[in-house]
Amino acid sequence: MTGRRHGTAALLAVVVTTFVSTTGDAAASLALVLDAAADGQTWRVTEVFLADLLPPVFLAPAAGALVDRYDARRVWLAGSLGQAALFGAAALVDGFHLRVALLAVSGVLAVATGAACFALLPAMTGTGRIARANSWMTTATSAAAFLGPGVGGAVHTSLGTAWILGFDALSFLAVAGTAAFAAPSRAAPPPAAEPLREPARRGFRLLRHNTVIGPLLPVLAVTILATAVEGVAGVFYLREVTASDSVYGLLLSAWALGSVPGALLAGWSRLDGRETLLVGGGAALMGAALLTEGLIPLTGVIAVAFLAGGFGNGAHNAGVRTLVHRHVPAADHGVAWACYRALANTCVTVGYLLGTPDVLLGARTLILLSGAGTLLAALYAYHRLRPAPTGTRTTTAPHERHHEPSD
Repeated sequence: MTGRRHGTAALLAVVVTTFVSTTGDAAASLALVLDAAADGQTWRVTEVFLADLLPPVFLAPAAGALVDRYDARRVWLAGSLGQAALFGAAALVDGFHLRVALLAVSGVLAVATGAACFALLPAMTGTGRIARANSWMTTATSAAAFLGPGVGGAVHTSLGTAWILGFDALSFLAVAGTAAFAAPSRAAPPPAAEPLREPARRGFRLLRHNTVIGPLLPVLAVTILATAVEGVAGVFYLREVTASDSVYGLLLSAWALGSVPGALLAGWSRLDGRETLLVGGGAALMGAALLTEGLIPLTGVIAVAFLAGGFGNGAHNAGVRTLVHRHVPAADHGVAWACYRALANTCVTVGYLLGTPDVLLGARTLILLSGAGTLLAALYAYHRLRPAPTGTRTTTAPHERHHEPSD
């Protein structure tokens, strides 16, 4: 019972500090975008997005391998302190490009700290409760995505960007405290299956060759790509539909709000072991929401569709986390998760480029294609990996089984 209470307390600390730091990140990112937009040079907005996305794509596999090869707790602690220092420095300087550069470096550290937290989560909670732990973690990030932009906009208007960056720096000190006092330490790092070189090849091979995750990779890629396309095309389309920036903001909030109960649903005991259902079903809801958005340009209908799409998004994200935890050996959790994040960032980058209206197609057409593509991907997932019959539990293939800390 003592171990269970300690695990719950540790998880609660991780969830709270993750929520605070992710809220700070969302607010800081919005503040820099607002600074870029106020300057009148549209390419500066692109600079902010790419600085946050591209560096982790190239350096994420090495960061994940570092987590697996060394003490993940120390990587988490050092990375969080580094992020605090970088955001603190960004708060003290005035140059826009320098701030963006500091954000890019922090993004690389974020991959390392995220992989370390992901790798240590089963040890903190016990593998029997990993689905619920991932549900809570996804709920925290979903709630932060809902609150962060509003907080960022309000503070940016009243106090300025430096205050937001300073708050974000303090939030990472709180994360560092969690890493220092709540996270377990590996007494001896697990032996690496291969040397530290070529971690990208090893990490992607772990995902691609996995009998459960591998067939779902196209679904994950299409879903992320489609939502990124809508993220850009929707700026133009929805502002025409709503004719009001405030209503447009409320529609975006509806998606984030819907993701909170979706993430909580993923922790329901009756869905334990049904992660493929969460991933495929969540993708189907997101695709239906995007298709509805494009087909019915009515604000009320789109708001309801976005609540449903966000619900699917939350369930989908929590399901992906649990899939990786359960179907990748514990000694490779860091590099596998980092490589997945690199894949996600790549899809988002491509989606942002393809989603620019009138480069290839119009905004509404892009949104319709995104919705249809995501629905087809979800249908593919259903046929490739149907949920296990009632009363059974998804298991790993014999060569994928591994021992993890017990509860």
